[in-house]
Amino acid sequence: MEIGHAAKQVRRDRISMLDDAVLDHVLSFLPSKQAACAAALSSRWRDAFPGVHTLSLEEPSSVPTYDRNGWPTEVDPPEPFRAAITAAIVARHRKQGATPPLRALRVALQDYSYSDSVAVDQWVSYALKRAGSDLELDLRFRYLPIYCRRDRADTSEEEDDSDDDDDDDNNGEDDSDEEGDEDDDGNSSNSNVSSEDESVPSLSLLRYTVPKGLFSCSTLRTLRIGPCRLSPPSAISLPSLQELLLTRVSDADELTLPCCHNLSHVAVDASELGAFEYRGAVPEMPFLTTLGATGWFPAMPSLASCTVYICGGEVTAPEELASLTAFLQHFACAKHLRLRSKHMYPDIGKGAVTRIPAFWNLHHLELWGHLLHDGDAAATVGVTSRILRHAPNLEVLSLSFETGTGADIDDDGPLPTGRDNCKAMELLNAHRLKYNRYSVLDWPSGGAMIPCLANRLREINLVHYQGGRAQGTLAKFLLCNAPVIGELWCQFAEGPLWMQTELTREMKSWVMNEKANTVFR
Repeated sequence: MEIGHAAKQVRRDRISMLDDAVLDHVLSFLPSKQAACAAALSSRWRDAFPGVHTLSLEEPSSVPTYDRNGWPTEVDPPEPFRAAITAAIVARHRKQGATPPLRALRVALQDYSYSDSVAVDQWVSYALKRAGSDLELDLRFRYLPIYCRRDRADTSEEEDDSDDDDDDDNNGEDDSDEEGDEDDDGNSSNSNVSSEDESVPSLSLLRYTVPKGLFSCSTLRTLRIGPCRLSPPSAISLPSLQELLLTRVSDADELTLPCCHNLSHVAVDASELGAFEYRGAVPEMPFLTTLGATGWFPAMPSLASCTVYICGGEVTAPEELASLTAFLQHFACAKHLRLRSKHMYPDIGKGAVTRIPAFWNLHHLELWGHLLHDGDAAATVGVTSRILRHAPNLEVLSLSFETGTGADIDDDGPLPTGRDNCKAMELLNAHRLKYNRYSVLDWPSGGAMIPCLANRLREINLVHYQGGRAQGTLAKFLLCNAPVIGELWCQFAEGPLWMQTELTREMKSWVMNEKANTVFR
């Protein structure tokens, strides 16, 4: 009797003795299909699956069968995969008692159809409403390796294979990643959709369009999505976003990352990306992963415009300078580049670690920042020279001297505002213009050695020019070393008319090309 009693003790199911919350947590680490199978083990596990905090469903690939004549046939067709996802969500919704917040929703479809848009919207809406403090959203609308940390060479091979598969797919859906090819060849084998058939929606509707509410989710931590259409709103608020991966986004010719300070990793298919904008602190490397890129550093091949706005204080630490220059390597193919920071230029390009990339395709460069009147003119000219040497084909240079809005930004102090709060004399004395007829600006040397200044630069724009030693030296350095300049456009900061007149006369004397068109405002 004692031996039999001991055997019964050994055979007891200790896992079933755990609390419901523990069982739900354990099953959350399994694929949802395997977690749902646990309901068939016993009545104790019947309500275990609806309490999981992670839903991970992947559509199985269909295996065709053939009859004796070689015709394809399908025996016992499976339940539609979309219905299985909806059933899993409904099971969570109908669970008795408290349901844990949703931490992750991962869905992988073999292929997306325009008729699935309503169901997908319901999945995303439920995830946003039931999300916990950290939400992971992974939506793959075509069976592709959406997130891969392997070498770039392996990733390129997989993309080539997937493109070959797209050429063989004739389901009438949007299987081409280049919309231009679809427009040029309407009878392509990639699609059987006829332009005369009004019952079939346009190709732009064959990709899922992300709902607007996704761009204002305060708990979204990870977003992996594609292929799809983003159509983002004008205002985006994703304060908790740490990881972003976009794969084959049809309307992602422009990508903006506005002050997502918690964002630590971004992966994007940059093969067709035309514009990129980043606003935030200096990103820690590796921050940006570009798929479909070329070169030793993965630059974006089709990038036309890029804006990098570094928020916060001045970038002076060697680690930050190294991260900044490494980040700029992604934009080496840009044609229009905007660099903005607190002060006019960070001290970059002095060493091998902070080496500036070569911008061979760059035609228009904009530099934004605050330059003190009595700043180090030699250092400013030196940094500008290093940047221009790495842009040999530059044709347009724009410098925007920010005046600041407060004492923490502008060391010269804020401007008084409001007609009732200051007198006319106070406004006159608080202007930003600086002019001293006896000031001697040091003549910078080495400007003739910069190829773009000597041969290519044809237009210089100065915005909010204030004069002073630092800005005056920089303007004189550029104008006296640009013999082929054809246009000079200068907008002065607020100040007395006589100062603007003297600064205009001074700058005209620096222009080497007498036939250049000069505009002063």
